[in-house]
Amino acid sequence: MDTKRMSSVTLSLAEKMLYTTVKISGFKGTAPIGAGTGFFWLVRDGEKNAILLATNKHVIANCDRLEVMCHVLSKTVTDSPSGTFILVSLTIDPSGVFMHPDPNVDLCAIIFHGAANQAEKAGTPLFLRTLNAENVPTPDQWADFDAIEDVLMVGCPRGIYDEANNHPIVRRGITATAMGKDYNHKPEFMVDMACFPGSSGSPVFINQLGYVDRRTGNYMMDLRRFFFVGILYSGPLITNKGEIKLGGLPTVEVAAMMHLGQVVRSSMMLAIDDLIRPKLIS
Repeated sequence: MDTKRMSSVTLSLAEKMLYTTVKISGFKGTAPIGAGTGFFWLVRDGEKNAILLATNKHVIANCDRLEVMCHVLSKTVTDSPSGTFILVSLTIDPSGVFMHPDPNVDLCAIIFHGAANQAEKAGTPLFLRTLNAENVPTPDQWADFDAIEDVLMVGCPRGIYDEANNHPIVRRGITATAMGKDYNHKPEFMVDMACFPGSSGSPVFINQLGYVDRRTGNYMMDLRRFFFVGILYSGPLITNKGEIKLGGLPTVEVAAMMHLGQVVRSSMMLAIDDLIRPKLIS
């Protein structure tokens, strides 16, 4: 290929967020048994690395295969999507699935670099963007967040996404509990946002150009804050008898009148990194 004729396109930070996230369809044999959202996660250890598909444990429960629609890398524009997509199938092999070691934390990750390598060998290399530990707030940054913050969630509520462009749906809300404090003694927080089945596994972000510094009260006009702060996994339900159920079986079914979602803090992904590093390939 004549590299001199290659052009390049710079994606905005908002555009990059769209390429981190995919709809997950789960199957038992040939029967579809559910859908959710996943995001691409990169684990590094020196020169070794691995790409994973991260989501909630309950999204892949009882599945033996997952399908995700992925973007194909452009052959004419450097490091850009081509506008075409391919369906990638992932077998749920216990050796390639990493569950968060805390049974009460609804997070897992599936090795994805093998599927990416196969796509490249087939002449359809994938275009995607990954999140990683550097996008997770440090302990000091968690402490600096205000009691109420604007947040964005990227996912596929009720399986809805932009099929023509293979892009997830973006929703906006605020934190309903302080991100830096454990909600009900758990490493999570609540968001005030419309959350539905299919949103399970959706990454939650802070992406702001300009913000108020909580410690000084000054408005930081020209500074951008970008953090991956959590993963939606559940929400309180109102039953048809008008009862409110908190917790219980993992579900993201949220009645309209509640408008709330439970979010695992993104720092919980670091425990999955610790499980994967000993198995990294070059």
